[in-house]
Amino acid sequence: MTTAVSTSSELSSLPDVLSGSLLASSSSNLHFLAELPTNALSDLLSTPTALTTQSHTLTSSLTALTHTSYPTFLSLHHTSTALLTSLSSFDTSLNSLLNTALPALDDAARVFREKTGPEVIEGRQKARVVLEQHDKLCDLLDVPVLIDTCVRNGLYAEALSLAAHASSALSSLIAQSRKSSSGDEEATHGLPLQLADSLQAEIASSLHSMQLILLNTLYEPTRKLPAFWKAVQFLRRMKAIHEDELALVFISARIECLRDTLDGIERDAGIPSDAGSLEFKFPAGSTIEEREREIDREADDVARFLKKYIDIWREGAYDLVTQYTTIFLDRSHAGARIAPPADQDASTSSYIIRQTLPSTLLELLLPTLRSYLERAYPHLAPLATQLAYCSSALARVGMDFRALLSPLISRSVISGFVRDVRFGAEHEWSGVLAKHVTNKPNASTPSVWLVATPNSVPAFKTLALSPSNASHSPPQVLTAFPPLAKMLNAYIRALNRLRMLAPVDALWGVVDGAEECLANTGHGLLQYAKDWRGGDAKEIQILQAAGAAYTRVLVPWLQRAIVEGVFSASLNDRQSVGDEAGDPVVGETGKRELSFIVREWESWLGSTGI
Repeated sequence: MTTAVSTSSELSSLPDVLSGSLLASSSSNLHFLAELPTNALSDLLSTPTALTTQSHTLTSSLTALTHTSYPTFLSLHHTSTALLTSLSSFDTSLNSLLNTALPALDDAARVFREKTGPEVIEGRQKARVVLEQHDKLCDLLDVPVLIDTCVRNGLYAEALSLAAHASSALSSLIAQSRKSSSGDEEATHGLPLQLADSLQAEIASSLHSMQLILLNTLYEPTRKLPAFWKAVQFLRRMKAIHEDELALVFISARIECLRDTLDGIERDAGIPSDAGSLEFKFPAGSTIEEREREIDREADDVARFLKKYIDIWREGAYDLVTQYTTIFLDRSHAGARIAPPADQDASTSSYIIRQTLPSTLLELLLPTLRSYLERAYPHLAPLATQLAYCSSALARVGMDFRALLSPLISRSVISGFVRDVRFGAEHEWSGVLAKHVTNKPNASTPSVWLVATPNSVPAFKTLALSPSNASHSPPQVLTAFPPLAKMLNAYIRALNRLRMLAPVDALWGVVDGAEECLANTGHGLLQYAKDWRGGDAKEIQILQAAGAAYTRVLVPWLQRAIVEGVFSASLNDRQSVGDEAGDPVVGETGKRELSFIVREWESWLGSTGI
């Protein structure tokens, strides 16, 4: 019995045996062939039948599927054919792109780059710069509007901060633009510089409006030191005006504002300031009381006007000096000041301002006082007190002007007293002369109007002023001569009004004015006495008595009443005071005229035997 023994070199696996056939072309066939030797014989014998059955089943299923789904197969066929055609066309187009179009595009791109490349690159650089600075540009474009809004709403600090920020941002933008332009002259002067110039112009316009508003603030009459301090500080921060120029602007503005206020007060008062307004027109036959009431009525109006005028001037001048000192001279509050030009000394300019400011302020007060003060007589006492207080208040800030007030007050007192005497005594005497002498073809006899009782003429020895006669007690002997008594009463009324304010400097001016009026009165009476041609001894005696009463009683007593009674001085002091050089209120005209009239009277009396 022969046993067949096989080795590994003689036997191979079924897949290896069938590896060259079509059955090995599929992995599923190879897997089946690999498992086939491991099956049982019964399984192997039934396998062909099973496979045949499955083949018939699959064939039947495919046939049925073909009959039932033939549209799908047809569509699949058409789609596959179209896909193959598309892929073929795509392959052709791709080959054409790679071999023809791309080289042509590359050539065209190279030509375009060579011809227009620099311009495009420059435009792209500008666009890149704009894009990089987009946020800054948007902020900068809004800055002029924001500054204008801040200025209109009084937010000056914010406006200056925005202007500083815009200036810094524009400088940075210009520098960066010049750096990006790489030395290109045209690019350097392009859009960024134009934009910067335009923005700077708009900002400068808004800041100029702000400067005008701040300067107008200095002209507002109701503003006080805090508002002026704030305005000046902002003007300093703007660095548009030198410090001395700013000080001059401030002083000019405040003086102009004060002048407008004072002019408004004078205009509202409605009191004419011309010299002709001092002339009064009284109705014929008016009494001395009526004339005084008319004068006092206007004097009261003038006094009220001057009181208000002086108060406003004092407040304005004091405020101006203190404001100027605080803002411009107080070093503890020194701000950002701008130095003056190199050829201008700051200390000299400040000195000139300080020296001219008081005189400029006084020019607003003193001319008005010269025009109106004498017309306020006899209401000068409260005005003098007010002026003294005003001078004391301004003396605390280095502006004492009391030395300028004394001559003004003295002249006003003298002028007012002389006016009272002329409208009182001279007016009364002129009325008497007009009634009895000048307006009649034949003058009235002395007994008719010069004496109260022709038969009781005072003795000549009594017609002399006794040294013991008090300066405040009128001589009773003058009651025998009604015209002289009325004239004396007019003088006494004027002296009583003078007592309300009698400055020592006005003494001899008042005496001179009274003496001038007495001289005029004595001249009229003397002319009447010389022109009298009556032969009656009684009438001559009355004229002699009236002349003696005038020269030896009325004149000496009035001189004593003024000098000793009102001013508590001595007549012996007149010569020494009159010898003082340059004294504006010491007069000699009335003294000379009265001395001449008294000598003429004494000469006439001597010629008539007295």
